[in-house]
Amino acid sequence: MLQNEEKYIGYIRYCGDLVDDGLLDARKSAQALLGFDEAVRFFVGCQNKKLQKTDYEIPVRIRQGSWEALIPEAILLAKTIFGIASVAYATKAASKMAENDFENIGVKTIFSKSIEAIQWIVRIGKHIGTIAQKKLDAVKFRNNNTEIGIPNSKGEYLWVPEIYLTFYTQCPKSILEKVANLVEEERILSIGLVTPKGEITEQITPKHKYIFASQDDEDELFPELAHGMNVVLDGEVTRGNETSNTIGFRYNGHILTAHPQAGSIVRYKPTLFLQASIHGIIDRTDDTGGTKAKRPKIIFTDIVSKNKESTQQSLF
Repeated sequence: MLQNEEKYIGYIRYCGDLVDDGLLDARKSAQALLGFDEAVRFFVGCQNKKLQKTDYEIPVRIRQGSWEALIPEAILLAKTIFGIASVAYATKAASKMAENDFENIGVKTIFSKSIEAIQWIVRIGKHIGTIAQKKLDAVKFRNNNTEIGIPNSKGEYLWVPEIYLTFYTQCPKSILEKVANLVEEERILSIGLVTPKGEITEQITPKHKYIFASQDDEDELFPELAHGMNVVLDGEVTRGNETSNTIGFRYNGHILTAHPQAGSIVRYKPTLFLQASIHGIIDRTDDTGGTKAKRPKIIFTDIVSKNKESTQQSLF
């Protein structure tokens, strides 16, 4: 829980064995803070075009126990925003005026909605398995069209307030990349929003890291998988793209791109989001035509579901 004597709008928090002492190394701390700042700033700009073009600072406080970056409420943000606009707020009396203006203009609400927007991006990403997909089909509406239902591959609907779905369609797929890249088995990310009724949190765990973080920065991924090797790998089919005729296959915590040796991926749609074995050949063809690509691909001949029966709906 947050300290009672201090009030905060929200925070990011890393928990786990890797941060039990409340520490991240300098580069990871800088990356986390920059990523949080960029995400909050993006959604602030979505709500207020003036703030989008304003060179303001977002104050944070770092707290140990777990590693936390917290955005303080009220007067700190008031000083941040209004300190840019006028030096008149430098006096104590004017600072009180700034606090009142802060409430009237709704800056606190803007920042709260920005953190809530981040949480909705996480929910939507985990629900449909990606945040790159902006065109959403088979949506439903309720509550006078103020909530939109998004289906996943199982036919389950996530009901999203219209404003946050709009934010989702506007945000880049890399919006949470910097903060999500730090997630590991012993380091879980929580995004928290502080409300009068308590804290609301949303987590990014290693299971869902691939949705938000780039997988392209490894030195060499799975060097034991040599070019041309025949393999049978166990994992999960995570996506299908009929346009590129490729699937995503999660293997040992990483998403590998795979494409059929012949034919269309459509025939493999019953395996989507299921545990399966992929049979094929490792392809490490690089941009120069060589065979030293850092990330292997799979040219597959078959995908065999480990489920006896599949009732999954197609996303292809």
